[in-house]
Amino acid sequence: MKAKYLTLRLVLIFAITLSLSSCEEDFLQTVPTDSVTNAIALSSVDNMMLAMNGIHRAMYAQNGYISWYAGQQFMIPTADYGASDALHSAVGNGWHRARIQWIMHTDADRSDVSFSWFFYYNIIGSVNNIINAAADLQMSDELHNILGQAYTYRAWAHFQLVQFFGKPYMVGNPATDLGVPIMTATEPPYEGKPRNTVQEVYTQIIDDLTTAITHFADASSRADLSHLNVDVAKGVAARVYLTSGQWQQAATMAREARQGYTLMNESEYKSGFNSIDNPEWIWGSKMIQDQTSYYYSYFYYCSNNFNGSQNRSNPKFINHQLYDLISDTDYRKDLFLKDAPSTFYAWDAGDNAGRYASRDEYLAAVAAYRVIVNNSSSHNMVPYMHIKLQQSNGPTIDPMDVIHMRASEMYLIEAEALARLGTQNALAQDVLFELVSERDEAYVKSTNTGQTLVDEILLQRRIELFLEGFRWFDMLRNDEVLDLAGTGANPDLYIDGMYQDRPSVNPKWVFLIPQREIDANPSMVQNVY
Repeated sequence: MKAKYLTLRLVLIFAITLSLSSCEEDFLQTVPTDSVTNAIALSSVDNMMLAMNGIHRAMYAQNGYISWYAGQQFMIPTADYGASDALHSAVGNGWHRARIQWIMHTDADRSDVSFSWFFYYNIIGSVNNIINAAADLQMSDELHNILGQAYTYRAWAHFQLVQFFGKPYMVGNPATDLGVPIMTATEPPYEGKPRNTVQEVYTQIIDDLTTAITHFADASSRADLSHLNVDVAKGVAARVYLTSGQWQQAATMAREARQGYTLMNESEYKSGFNSIDNPEWIWGSKMIQDQTSYYYSYFYYCSNNFNGSQNRSNPKFINHQLYDLISDTDYRKDLFLKDAPSTFYAWDAGDNAGRYASRDEYLAAVAAYRVIVNNSSSHNMVPYMHIKLQQSNGPTIDPMDVIHMRASEMYLIEAEALARLGTQNALAQDVLFELVSERDEAYVKSTNTGQTLVDEILLQRRIELFLEGFRWFDMLRNDEVLDLAGTGANPDLYIDGMYQDRPSVNPKWVFLIPQREIDANPSMVQNVY
């Protein structure tokens, strides 16, 4: 792992470089970015906050070490494409095509697999520098803030890694299944580390989140939603407890995390999921206009009106079967355009066959849906296409804010965890009703119990969190079969991604360790298919 450790040593420089736009002029003049050392960069609380700001920016910034992928903006669609609900309509320009075909995460030599490993370990390396340097500083409310964020980031990044590269906690045997290396050191010797067990990784994650919550109790307030606070730490903890089957802890953390956040109303829900000012967001990346990631952004991969070739040539649509399960009185259904014309075909062919009486009628439909989608004449459209993620000012490449956590997810975690307890069905029904009744005025409080209630909640998760980076992980933890027959997916496009047996019997759900890590670290063991 020497190569990876050397990479991690560069992380702090990367983080500081990203934050230099907010540094004082004399700092820029006296400390070249290519000679920043840990001792200089982390010598004060102010400098630590600069480094922390760099980490916040790394969540969305392009990183030149591996193909310029842009942080979590790349990983959110990676955690949706290849699963069952957000589907591609065409070959497009190639982005995430290998993912939907299941030939990305099963190829250890691919740069996107390397980035999936590299990105999270870079976050870990950056915050480890901060955590370990803080031991030499006098504690203050600002340092509590920084450390609370650092421990939360470390927990979150390890959690992301173990979900991608380790066998699912509740599907396998966490005490013996191999997870990922736990990284806490920042000083020599830089030697390769073996993989810790899944259980050991989860234990470290919970320990870090507990420490983070303790620091936040005495911390100063966060600057904005790009920064982490106790709500984010509790939200991450809720995810971890849900994924590991600790239902009461999951319900408690989720309920605490969502306090003070207002559920979106219909107008806010339909506004594009593009602004950190949304009252429901708990954590998001505030995009800086002059630091856009252009064609490496979340909206480039996922929105249907971003002005890029991926969007123009490959509009994304909802699983047809999932669409049919959404109530007609649920306003979330309005974000999926079942009757949109297909611009891939002539008016009387393909998906348009039998739908239009004439070419003029077809062209009128295209014009009408252009207004709804708010895209350009060069953008393709397809039936069932989504308009959930929208450029706020039409078909542009302007950077939009990126969502990482919101209150609705916490309602769903709380409801599911309570339902799985088996003794809290009424409370689970209440929590579910509070959320879904906001989305569907005709929704009646559920009377379901047991697994039927859990299944109802899981359906609401699929609808509510569509394209927000959860479906892959939910399929893993619930041991689901991937079967795209009847969903609208094209078998010629999806190939191996059309059907995969459930994770408990199919090891291909687990990402391969990057080959460059295997080559650099004699202690590293590859996942076996």
